[in-house]
Amino acid sequence: MPKSKLADNEKFKRIPVRKQKVKVEDEEIREEEVKEENSEIQGIEPEEKPRELYEDADESKPSAISNKKVKILREEVLDAIYKPENSEEKPRDMKKIEKGSNKHRKLYISLGILFVLAVASASGFFVFSRKNNQFNERITLLPSAPTSVAAGDELTITIAIKNNEKIAIKNSELTFTPPDGFTFKSSTPAPSNEFNNAWEIGTLNNSSGSTVTIVGRLVGNQEEEKSFNFTLGYRPANFNYDFQKNSSLKVRISSSVLKITPEIPLRIFAGMPTDIPVTIENTGTDKLDGVKLIVDYPESFSFSKSDPKPSEKENTWQIASIPAKSKVKIIITGSVSGSPGDTPEFKFRAGKEGNKEFEVQAQANGIGTIVKAGMGLIASITNPSKGLNADWGETLNYMFSYKNDSESDMQDAVITVEFMQKNSASQDVAILDLDNRSGVSAGKLDGRTVTWTKSDILGLAMVKAGEGGDILLRVPLKSGPEIKIQEDKNFVVTTNSRVSVSGIADIEGKSFETQAPSLQTKINTKLNVEPEARYYNEEQIPVGSGPIPPQVGKTTVYQLSWTLTNPTNEATQIVIISALPDGVTWVGKQSVTAGQAITYNAETREVTWRINRVPPGTGSLFASLEAKFEVSITPSATDLGKIMILLNQTVTTARDEFTLQDLRIEKAILTTDLNNDVAGQGKGLVAEAAPGS
Repeated sequence: MPKSKLADNEKFKRIPVRKQKVKVEDEEIREEEVKEENSEIQGIEPEEKPRELYEDADESKPSAISNKKVKILREEVLDAIYKPENSEEKPRDMKKIEKGSNKHRKLYISLGILFVLAVASASGFFVFSRKNNQFNERITLLPSAPTSVAAGDELTITIAIKNNEKIAIKNSELTFTPPDGFTFKSSTPAPSNEFNNAWEIGTLNNSSGSTVTIVGRLVGNQEEEKSFNFTLGYRPANFNYDFQKNSSLKVRISSSVLKITPEIPLRIFAGMPTDIPVTIENTGTDKLDGVKLIVDYPESFSFSKSDPKPSEKENTWQIASIPAKSKVKIIITGSVSGSPGDTPEFKFRAGKEGNKEFEVQAQANGIGTIVKAGMGLIASITNPSKGLNADWGETLNYMFSYKNDSESDMQDAVITVEFMQKNSASQDVAILDLDNRSGVSAGKLDGRTVTWTKSDILGLAMVKAGEGGDILLRVPLKSGPEIKIQEDKNFVVTTNSRVSVSGIADIEGKSFETQAPSLQTKINTKLNVEPEARYYNEEQIPVGSGPIPPQVGKTTVYQLSWTLTNPTNEATQIVIISALPDGVTWVGKQSVTAGQAITYNAETREVTWRINRVPPGTGSLFASLEAKFEVSITPSATDLGKIMILLNQTVTTARDEFTLQDLRIEKAILTTDLNNDVAGQGKGLVAEAAPGS
């Protein structure tokens, strides 16, 4: 009996139920596969599945397990469709039909799973990003500060933080990235790290906020904009993810607490020493540390000195600190070359060294005008040696010539000359006899300085343009040096002269001083050789032999000597030479305390003593050098009643190693008169031989 349609309908009504169950189980399988996939991505091993679900699967391959389970469920669905309950006819084997497309079905299932994952990820990212933006829009981070500030002045920045979200935010932290040139001073509240750039805000409830105030000092170039960057990191109370809110602030450096005031002379005399004062002022309420001043000179400027001295090269000064409301003054001295009418420009920059380069906080320029040179002064020594070297006892003739080379009359000129006298250790010594100076006007002496004013020379009261005059001064050297210590050598006289003017006719309040080139005079050593003839020594013991006074026909032997002294400079290449006159015989007996032995040339009759070197202080700090030799005479009848010559003139030559001058000393003849021999004086005339002798 065939089954009713109702039965058929009831049979097919159960199929959707079965299908629905399959779909649910299939969805669960897919979910498990997704979870397994995620676990593999995160490095977490998937949980172990019940072994009865995949008995034939390879346990080492999770994909095989999933495919096996899908296959079992698929077969159950096919059985439900093609093999109804109570059916007598044998259904077709659908496995054979599906076998050919099994690979395609596996591919479709895999692609479906990947598609579901991609859609889920994209949807999550979209929702999360949207939520992130919504949170940032409801969190305000508002920094505020003056739009401009003076470089080096104090700057206060206020950062207002507000939570406008319906939920609280926690773990809030404000971080701060300052620009170059900003120095942190303090903050409220205090920073939470040692770098002074982070603040822990903590939890901010709905509609609550917090404020951070940062105080510091900002330096930089004028008209430069400095950017401050702020970041607020936080986490909403119902999120497991951190958010960030960023904001920035710009501050322009409009001026500076540093002020530069240069004082460039309106009129600059070409080639004359000129002072360039410059003042650096701190107008702020706090001290400034590490201020640097750089001066850009015109090409025609020649630096000579400054007070204080530069710290780098000749144009840079590093100032350790300038107190609040205080000034530092630097005086630069130099000369400017050029033609009248030229306008040299000086440029000044003050600031601090930044992380990358020098940051200028203040600038100033100054321009002067070159005018024709003012009062000129020339100092000279008119001696034949031009004053480069001088001998003890010599008189130096100084000439000081002054002239007004400008186009303006000079008022109240003063000429000052300082005579510096030094030994090798730069100690003051007495070389010049200034008390015995002479001239048309000897000026006023104060220590070692001589000054002439309008009371000494009327022409100095007003020196008209193009006019001038000369001052002659004669200054003798002392007769010899005082040798007390070994440093008393290499004596030098340095003469410094200057002319100053207290007023210029058409320039109010202008005065200046002109320095003449210094004169340096080296003093030659006073090398000396003293010849001497003796019959008796100082103890009146005979050193000679034969009759004295000498007698006709009798031979008398005398001892001759040379005594050498050298007080101040080292002398070299010393040669002492003399000749024996006719009638005097070289005995051959001789001795020296230094140098080579005395030599006698029978053809030229010359007696010579050579010494390579004689140190300074010989004869004062050290013993004199001495050479002795003997000569004899046998007077003839024609010599009766006469004083006989024992040694002709002695000539000494040497080289002064300090002054590099060749020295020559000449000494008189020696006779039988024996001037230095107390016991033999007055016994020089040749007498008749004693009867029977």
